[in-house]
Amino acid sequence: MKIEIIEPSSYCFGVKRAIDLVNKICEENKGKDIYLFGELIHNKTAMKPLIDKGVKVVNFTKNTAESILNSFKRDDIVVFSAHGHDKKYEEILIKNGVTFFDATCPIVQLNLKRIIDSKLDVIFVGKEGHPETMASLAAKENVYLYDIKKPFDYTKVKSEEVLVTNQTTLSFLEVENIFDDIKNHLKSAHISDEICNASRVRQEKVASLDEKYDLVLIIGDKNSSNTTKLYEISLKNKAHETYFISTIEDLNNLDLSKYKNCALFSGTSCPKTLIYDIKETLEERYGKI
Repeated sequence: MKIEIIEPSSYCFGVKRAIDLVNKICEENKGKDIYLFGELIHNKTAMKPLIDKGVKVVNFTKNTAESILNSFKRDDIVVFSAHGHDKKYEEILIKNGVTFFDATCPIVQLNLKRIIDSKLDVIFVGKEGHPETMASLAAKENVYLYDIKKPFDYTKVKSEEVLVTNQTTLSFLEVENIFDDIKNHLKSAHISDEICNASRVRQEKVASLDEKYDLVLIIGDKNSSNTTKLYEISLKNKAHETYFISTIEDLNNLDLSKYKNCALFSGTSCPKTLIYDIKETLEERYGKI
């Protein structure tokens, strides 16, 4: 089997920045309790080294967030995830004298600023319950969710002139269709496509993959939005088979011996070590060309 890692692979800038930040916090605050408020990134393999250092992940919902934040002690350190967060969460920690750090991806930060600065009502296209969506809806009043899984209720919007933006990890194919729907209903809508370039480039490469590949493995965590979108796009191409691989163990349930050319794609939160481990495992089992 000929196996090729399709670039770009592994961490995007925002993920690497977040992981480097937490590692630095660990080095400079030994002996202190360090809490990630929500998963820093959506990849269990990437998170394991941080958890092994003693970093604790605090899961929360919109209804439980404030009570959890109020439970932290002055000596604790809190890190907000790469996906963004409600700014009032910071106010709670400041009031209680708790040290915190913000690992929000710079691309997400720019999009949140765009929402806050706009004088228009905002339609945010995203997945309900995703941390980035929650942060964007909390950015200011009059931000309305266009859930990618549901029709949008246009009666909510007061004017045809709105700002339309989106979760940065969606598929460029699905947002195109949604943007078309919005433009059909709101002729004066200002569309701002904010899919991050790191995700878009990978999606476009999956969508236009050479037909010589008869097998595609999408490597990453199933909780990762951008990785799931890669998988969904790849499934549309019937010229190859597609499998979602989160761990080396996932390969044990598959017989891939009939395939000749394999393309490995990875989500933006997937560690490079996992990608190369999967490549080496495939070569050991099916031979290397």
